[in-house]
Amino acid sequence: MKEIITLGDICLYDEFKLTYKVAEITYTEREDDSFRYEIRPNYSVISLLKTEDFQGIPGLDLDQKKEVYVRENMTPVFISERTPGENREDLWALLDECDMQYLNRLEWLIKTDTRYSGDKLFVQSHEDKSINVDSVVSLGNRSSVICKKLLDTVCYGDSVTTGNLKVDDENRKQVFDLIIALYSTERKFLDSQRRAGIAASAKKGNYRGRKRIKIDRPFANEVFLDYAGNRISCTHAAEKLSISKRTFQRRYKEFLVERQKKLD
Repeated sequence: MKEIITLGDICLYDEFKLTYKVAEITYTEREDDSFRYEIRPNYSVISLLKTEDFQGIPGLDLDQKKEVYVRENMTPVFISERTPGENREDLWALLDECDMQYLNRLEWLIKTDTRYSGDKLFVQSHEDKSINVDSVVSLGNRSSVICKKLLDTVCYGDSVTTGNLKVDDENRKQVFDLIIALYSTERKFLDSQRRAGIAASAKKGNYRGRKRIKIDRPFANEVFLDYAGNRISCTHAAEKLSISKRTFQRRYKEFLVERQKKLD
């Protein structure tokens, strides 16, 4: 029987914008219309996370510590609560935005710019970030660069190798605690240097900050409402306002705060 397999990584960002892969997810479609989801949690990565960043994977009891959670001919809660259903009126428009010909809910979740607001989890294409330390050292001698590259691999659940030493699930937590302490200290130092430079420049009248990008506010509010209702993607919304996706997300958060103040 023919099968189509889609692979994805369930991830989240922390305060340093490091990507943590908390699980791998596989979706198998069969020609008889049956299907199967498999979710494989990465417990060694989950152990690195703060409770405010990660509260579990919806629909799964991670306390059972299963190697794989299987849903046969059943869509997992994690997928169903953040993807469009087959009967949604604007389904074809959503698929068209992601250049898809039919609804594969995992593939849509990987391709869409829309983010679920209930938690910090998102899904991206499966990848392997395993590295050798020699390749990291060649990046230069700044410790923050080296630490960041090592953390990218450690937090993603992959391995770091050098000589007879290997960082994997057995020692991931210990190595992470050491590197994140070094990285955090270096980041704080660089940030303080940057702020001091800006303050000194401002004192001389040479720094006034970046000018705020102007947008048509009434039109922007309509776009924000469309985005809030999942009628358009982040990419589409940003294009409508002629701003970057990062700027759009910042303005959208401001819009939500202002709207809440009015309701209060």
